[in-house]
Formats: sequence, C-alpha cells, structure tokens
Amino acid sequence: MAEALFAEFPSAARDQWLDAVLQSLRGQAFDSLLTQTYEDIEIHPLSHADDLAECQHHHSLPGQFPYLRGTTAAGYHARPWLIAAELDIREPREFNQALREALAQGQTAITMNSGLKLNDAADMRASLADIELERFPFLIQSETRAPEIHAWMRAAFAEDALKSMRGCVGYDPLSALARSGTMPDAAFSRLSAHARQVQNVSPQLGSIAVSTAVYHDAGANAVQELALAIAAGLAYLRPLNERGFTIESITAKVHFFLNIGENFFLEIAKFRAFRLLWAQVLRALGLADAKQRLHVHARSGSRNKSRLDAQVNLLRLTTEALSAAMGGVDSIELAPCDQSRGKSDAFSRRLSRNLQLILQEELRLVELIDPAGGAWHVEKLTDQLARAAWSRFQAIEVAGGLVASLRSGAIQAEIEAVAARRRRDLASGDAVLVGVNRYLNSDAGLTSVPIDADAQPAAESASLRPLQAIRLAGPFEARQAESENRS
Repeated sequence: MAEALFAEFPSAARDQWLDAVLQSLRGQAFDSLLTQTYEDIEIHPLSHADDLAECQHHHSLPGQFPYLRGTTAAGYHARPWLIAAELDIREPREFNQALREALAQGQTAITMNSGLKLNDAADMRASLADIELERFPFLIQSETRAPEIHAWMRAAFAEDALKSMRGCVGYDPLSALARSGTMPDAAFSRLSAHARQVQNVSPQLGSIAVSTAVYHDAGANAVQELALAIAAGLAYLRPLNERGFTIESITAKVHFFLNIGENFFLEIAKFRAFRLLWAQVLRALGLADAKQRLHVHARSGSRNKSRLDAQVNLLRLTTEALSAAMGGVDSIELAPCDQSRGKSDAFSRRLSRNLQLILQEELRLVELIDPAGGAWHVEKLTDQLARAAWSRFQAIEVAGGLVASLRSGAIQAEIEAVAARRRRDLASGDAVLVGVNRYLNSDAGLTSVPIDADAQPAAESASLRPLQAIRLAGPFEARQAESENRS
C-alpha cells in the first residue's frame, strides 16, 4: 500500500535532506538546530526512518506485548478514555451538585480530591447522593486517607452498590513520604488491610495508587517521573507479596496517576514508554499477560500554570490533554484553568470538561488507534525515554529501592537540580513561559491574586527531607506585584 502511494515520488536519502537543511541555514552550523531537553535528550530537528534502527518495539502491534501501542487492539474504539475533572469544592452537598451537573454534561468518571470535607459516612453519602455509582468509575488517589474513604463508602452504600463500583480508591503512602517527609505508621500493613477489604467488598475497585504528582510538582523531568513511578509500583508489590498476596492479584489493583508536562511530543512518548516499562516489569515478575494490569490516569500539573492569565492556562491544558490522549492513557483529569488563583468557578470547570469532549467528539481521537504510532520523532523519543528511565530505575534498585533513595536524599537532590535548571532558563529567557516571562497580559493586575508563600519547613517528626512543590511563574508574579505596589 505504501509503495503504491509513494511510487510517483522520488526517494530521498538522509544525506539529501541534510544538504537541503544546510542550504536553508545560509552558513549557520547544523548543530545550531539541536536542542537539549531537561532529560538530557538531544532533539534532532530532522527525523528519519534510520532513527528507528535501534528501537526494538516500534513494530509491535496494539494490544500486544509490550503494549507500547496500547493494551487493546482496537484502541479507543473499544473504550474511549474516561473524562475526569477536578472539583475544588469543599462542602459535600455543593460538591454533589457540581458533580451531578458535570456527569450530566459529559464527564464520565468521579474524582474526589483532598480538599473535599469527608469526615464520616454522612459526608460520603451527601457527596455522592443521586449518582449512578455502577455507571461512573472512581479515580481517587489518596496519599493517606484511602482506607477511611472506602470505610465510609461501606457505611454509606448498600452491598450491591459497593460490588458494582469500578475504578480505584487508591492508597499511596509513599507519595506522603516524599511530600511531607513522613509516612503513616505501619503504612504497608495498612495498605495490605485496605487491599483485602476492597477486594472483599468492592472486587472491581483498585486499591493501590502510584502518583508522580509530588515529583512532577517539584520539577522532575520525564525520565525521573517514569523511573520513580516504576520504583514506587515495585515498592508496593514486594511488601504485599510478603503479606500473602500473589503478584497477579496485586498488579490488577494498581493504578498509576501520572502528571502531564508541557513538552507536547515528549509527553506523548512518556505515556507510551510507561506502558512498555511496566509491562517489562510484570513480565520479569512472571506475568505472561500484562495488558489487563496497566491502568494509567493522566492529570494536569500546576508547576507551569499562571495566576495572572487563566486563558493561557487553558491553552496549556489543551496541549496537555492532547498529548495524554495521543499517548493512549485510560483517563484524563484536567484542573480548571483558574484554579491557581484560588477557587475555580462553574465556567472554568465547564471549559476543562468540554476541552476533552472536543477532542473526543469533534477531533474524533476516539476513532484512532495509537495516532502517534510510527511517527519517527515520537518513536525515537519513546525509545530514548524508556532506555533512560530503565537505567535510572535500576540505579534506584541498586541503592536499595525508593524508600532508601528518598531517605538518602538522592532523589530530592536530582529533582531539585532539574528544578533549578528550569528556573535559571526562565530567568535568563532561554526558556519561555508564555504570559509569565514573555508576552505578558498587560491588563492583568495582581490586586486580588495571592502570591506564593515561602516553602513550608518539614515537620519536626519528618524522617527525611521532603520535596517542595514549585510554581515556575511565582517569582515573576512576585516581582510584578512588588512593582505594582511601588507605583
């Protein structure tokens, strides 16, 4: 088929393309077009089929190991990605009203973030009143409260409703350790008890969450995020296996919550590389069929968002959602574009939801199977990320695993070094954050916009140095606020 389509065009070797590029540069060196990512990957401006000579998996098919191209042969034809949206609402009844409206207007999954006031079964019942719980999967990642959340579900709802629940109510104590420097007492025993309880009461629910949010928010690059996600997943499998769970039963309950970065093609490659890497881990653990044990939820991050320009944030959310969808994730959760200013409103939440609906209903991405597959640039990036992340994961394992690497401070130091590079590049103008260090909205004022406070010190009981979340726009907004105050 390809030969028939291109037979009338003369073939061109790579050297011919390079000659054409050099002529267009008019004396500049070809190396001036090379760019270096924060992953220390060199981006070549001229992709070619020869780039894939060392890529081992780009000829694999959708639905086949190592699931680089998705876990089902039909892609989104078989199951469109779930549309989720973050509702930053505290009161249960207000949350319930907003959630019911969102589900009626195209949202297809339920998220409940840490800001929602849940203290007992009554709060849970009020939050989820009049919602078809068997219809909409849950996508809940809780660093420390997942056991309580499921306990309140058990107290609030009937047995049939609990059995029909799908998705994940995931406990993630390692994220709490990285974020705060402390982990709940007997965290892995609690994880084991939570996993057993969920399996007995809600067998279709996942119970283990692995989130990269704490690392992403602190400035981690894609290689670090991938390596840490795999290391965290393995750090949960081992103690649960020691407590009587089979590897097969555990892996089916693990859901990965990966944040979406700003580099469009790199993020597509990141999600594709993750499936390859985790499938490789599962095969090494003896699981021949890993495809039903890959659950990837993509979430927008906060480090690149502006408090002054919500419209630019909306554009960022658009590219983030598109990269996650083209990367083949199972679900996508977008924060409202104005969330960094404080509490969002119904309009901004509607925009974030409709953004995904446009990708599904108008752009019709759900009719494609691995839309990025075969693209030389994306396939090469996927291979480069996978190799680099696997190497970093192995280094974490050699150092004793994720917990030991956090306790030694090695992970914090590496992520902080990348965060410092990001800040330096923005300060020098070598990197651009639209609406922040270039192309500012001159009409935006800071009168009612909160400015980032200094990082909070770790708790006195912290057993290690926690990671600090960054927001790259913060220093620029602080200077602008200071300038406005002086004028």
